[in-house]
Order: sequence, then structure tokens, then C-alpha cells
Amino acid sequence: MVTEIDAYRDVIEQLGDPATRTAAYVELHKIGQDAVGAAREGLSHPNWRVRQFSAMFLDNYWDAAALRRLILNLHDPKLKVRKAAVHSLGCDRCKNGENPIDVLPLIAERIREDKSIKVRRMAVLTLAIQTPSRRIARVLRCVLRDENDPKIRSYANYGLKRYEEAMSAAASQQATS
Repeated sequence: MVTEIDAYRDVIEQLGDPATRTAAYVELHKIGQDAVGAAREGLSHPNWRVRQFSAMFLDNYWDAAALRRLILNLHDPKLKVRKAAVHSLGCDRCKNGENPIDVLPLIAERIREDKSIKVRRMAVLTLAIQTPSRRIARVLRCVLRDENDPKIRSYANYGLKRYEEAMSAAASQQATS
């Protein structure tokens, strides 16, 4: 009996070949949710490009098991895999706010500890574009206190501005109610 994972495993394999990567990625998006199991397996593939593009796919199509597995990719040896994992785990826009995992501590850890400036930038930007919250604002304030990179500081300021605007709008709405 052929499972869904078996049926789409060849598409996942094609992500590792530069000649077939784009077509395979487009095909995965056409398949959609049915390819999540295969993409989850792709997160452990020996080819880092397969891990990267599997993580990117899971930004839009996912299940709780795939997101839990994606956490391991936050520590992948390849920075592009870590960067994709940070965004896919943390982007609530692509998940309509439904992410069953509290990603804030995971993303905050990448901001503090990842050796790659590119991963840290992605982590701060991912928090900055999330639905504003006090917890995120606290992390972004720490970023402003601890970071010197102009891009990281810019992303943190953007996120804090969004938070302040959301709080102001909530206060205005409450005052008129």
C-alpha cells in the first residue's frame, strides 16, 4: 500500500537538485496539505537544500507534528535551513494565528544564541511582523538593549511601533465603548 508520504517523496527529493528544485517546489504547493507528511520527512534529509525547502513549504502547509519537528531545524548546521525554520515556525500571518506551539521562547533563543547574523535578523523580523503582544514587545526591547546591528535594530523598532499602535487603537476602542 502506497502512503501519501511515499507518493510525494519523489517531489521532496527533487528539491535537492538545482535543475528540478523550482518545479518541485511549485508542485508541492499545488499538492498542498497532502504533502505535509513528506515535507516533514524532508526536514531530516541529508541534503540541506531539501531540508531548507521542506521548511519553507511548511510555512504555508503544516500540521502540529510538522511544526514540532521543525523545532529541531532551528539548530541545523546550515544557516539557510535555520533561517527557513525560524520564519516557518514564527510567522503567524501564514498560519492565521493558529500555531499550536508557543514559538516566542524558541525564536528569542535564536536571537540571543544563533551565530549567524542572518538567522538573528530573520528571528527579529519574524517577531516584528507577528500579531503584537506584550511578550513580543519585551523581547524586542531586549533586542534594542543588546544588539548593535542596524537592520536588527530597525526590525525591532518596527515591531515595537506596531505594538504601540495596537495598544493605542485598543485604548481608543475601549474609551469609545
